[in-house]
Amino acid sequence: MKVALFSESYLPYLNGVSISIRILYEELTRRGHEVWIYAPRFKGFQDPIPTVRRFPSVYTPFEPDYPIAVPVSLRLWREFRQQRFDVVHTHTPFFTGIAGARWARRLKIPLVSTYHTLYEEYLHYVPAFVPRNLVRRVLRAHLKRYYEGVDAVMTPSNIGADVLKRYGVRKPITPIRNPVLPFPDLTREEARARLGIPTEVWMLLYVGRMAPEKNVHLLLQAMPHIHRGCPQAQLWLVGPGPALESLKAQAESLGIQQIVHFTGPVPRDEVSLYLLAGDLFVFPSVTESQGLVLDEAQAAGLPCIVANGGGAPEAVDYGASGLIVDPTAEAFIEAVLYLTRHPEEREKLRQAGLKKRETLSVPAVVDRIVAVYRQAQEAYTPKVEASPVV
Repeated sequence: MKVALFSESYLPYLNGVSISIRILYEELTRRGHEVWIYAPRFKGFQDPIPTVRRFPSVYTPFEPDYPIAVPVSLRLWREFRQQRFDVVHTHTPFFTGIAGARWARRLKIPLVSTYHTLYEEYLHYVPAFVPRNLVRRVLRAHLKRYYEGVDAVMTPSNIGADVLKRYGVRKPITPIRNPVLPFPDLTREEARARLGIPTEVWMLLYVGRMAPEKNVHLLLQAMPHIHRGCPQAQLWLVGPGPALESLKAQAESLGIQQIVHFTGPVPRDEVSLYLLAGDLFVFPSVTESQGLVLDEAQAAGLPCIVANGGGAPEAVDYGASGLIVDPTAEAFIEAVLYLTRHPEEREKLRQAGLKKRETLSVPAVVDRIVAVYRQAQEAYTPKVEASPVV
């Protein structure tokens, strides 16, 4: 099978979408399929994969690390047309995804799309002079039209499927959680030794973007109280983001800079080391569709404490493999101190989470994705060009 993947998010930008696309590329390629990736161009980045194609892009002051594709390229279109793809799989419904949909329709190729992101939770990035309610109405109308115009839809969570149904999307929607990569065969002590983290520290961990919608500030508010109740407790915040400097300033103003560690961006392999080294994973975001890092944390054996909102409760099986709390500093304080004092509860959550190593293994998840590709091919009926495009 020859597959074209289109996404606004792809490496070197690190988030759940870009990581899941890279995993999908590697597993499909391992199985003998030919996979091409279409994404925005990043300044100064050279792709190691010969079948990655980059659209011209621009940077905005609203998200300076995230280029926006300008998907107009006669050269890429001519090359795409010659490739005779069997399936086009878009991962975003905007600039790059619109181009993928348009090209698929023009050449009568089955079109599949994954709805990764709860976009309404990111409207705070829209400039303040633009009416928020207007943007919300336009967004909902566009998402309905886009996903109604594809042949099959996947979402990484049931909450994503529910959102699309509320928008009026009637196409078949298949929830498929994104896969979890295998971890290196290291003990907690070995992982800590590689990272230089003392074994006696009680290590709280958050991995993700440092951005306003992630609620990381709640963890900083909680840390002075957690440290008083558990003097060994320290917090590691792993990842980049536009709020990184303001969070550092908050930590300093609270006088907790000695027990809060900001790593900034780290290589993907190093993220696995942090997950293996931790004691508890804390996740205050209520804006996730899936929260891939939650599945990764559980597969690493980390008990999770998550905020009650978005797809996080679903990620911990509604309490079976993690504690669900209100998105407040007080709730996180209580939950963290409870788990520090109840090792039997930590072990129960750890064992439940470890099961995800099998259920969300790369081969198991990609089997489900390939099945959707096959269904889309079998059910495909040619449509007019650009039906999902606003």
